[in-house]
Amino acid sequence: MSKKEFTKYPHHTDPYAKHRITDEELYFLRELQKEMNTQHTDMLTYPRIWVIQEPIKNYLDNVETDLRNDPDAVEYLSQIADGADLCIDCINMTTPQQLYRTIQNIIKNDHLEEQYQVELIHDYRVLIHGRNTLGENGEIVWNTSLDKIERNGMLTIVEWVMEYTHHHAELRYYTKELYQRPGIFFLTYKDGVRYLQKYADKYDKDVKLIETSPMDLFTDCSPEIKKLFDILHTVDFSKRNRKIYISGKISGTDDYLERFAVAEKELSEQGYEVVNPAYEGTKLKDASYEDYMELSFQLLKDCDIIYMLKGWKTSPGANQEYGYALAKDMEIQFEK
Repeated sequence: MSKKEFTKYPHHTDPYAKHRITDEELYFLRELQKEMNTQHTDMLTYPRIWVIQEPIKNYLDNVETDLRNDPDAVEYLSQIADGADLCIDCINMTTPQQLYRTIQNIIKNDHLEEQYQVELIHDYRVLIHGRNTLGENGEIVWNTSLDKIERNGMLTIVEWVMEYTHHHAELRYYTKELYQRPGIFFLTYKDGVRYLQKYADKYDKDVKLIETSPMDLFTDCSPEIKKLFDILHTVDFSKRNRKIYISGKISGTDDYLERFAVAEKELSEQGYEVVNPAYEGTKLKDASYEDYMELSFQLLKDCDIIYMLKGWKTSPGANQEYGYALAKDMEIQFEK
């Protein structure tokens, strides 16, 4: 069997501007790593992600409408189904509020205000009051909730709609099947919970988060993703190697190399990536003062912090570097 040939697409210019990692970004990575590494897990596999699993409804629409709306068939249908939805004029009633508004519109549009009134009790139950000689004091009440099928449940609304209005209502029985949402996953359980709370109205009330480890993605198929997870789990984000530039008096001093070297050693021990212009300047041959300053500013532009040595105020070059740092809103530290 011949090896499949894939189209080779040319690379294009990188459109993203780059910046050195910020403290805010490091904080995000630290907190993400902490949550990923310490959150509860029931799995031993690595790496792991969290995905959304929810039951989807498979409607048993092959069951005759008359049977679905028959109170005597509830027990039988409940044995083969996991539940039922109330459907009025081909629209599923998913909340008590929606049902209440639908009944309101039916009463208004059918000009039934003198015969029926509807109310919503505690955002849970829907009551329809009707003037009817069958009830005490000439009133009958249809008391219903969407949590029940039979008496005082959805069948009560079906009865009222079908017998007293020109609209159609029916029960749609269904079975539930667990379904994993494609294209959505979370690095942490906490982030998944946040998402489901934000979009609760889009998911079944029995939705849940499950942890999984799609090893087919993280081994042979995608070593890049596996490497990315390794970085997220193991790299020390407690501090970044921020670049710090040493600025101080050079001209007219004999010990500047030693002073800059001492500062470089101390700053390196603190975890900084140190830029020592005094040392870098020794690489220039037959250079003028302007050449040294040009090199210094090239080095300074790529740094996060400027470190001012004692006595810097008497140096014209250090003053220029200090002014540049102020203009660029760089962090400025001073030798103590």
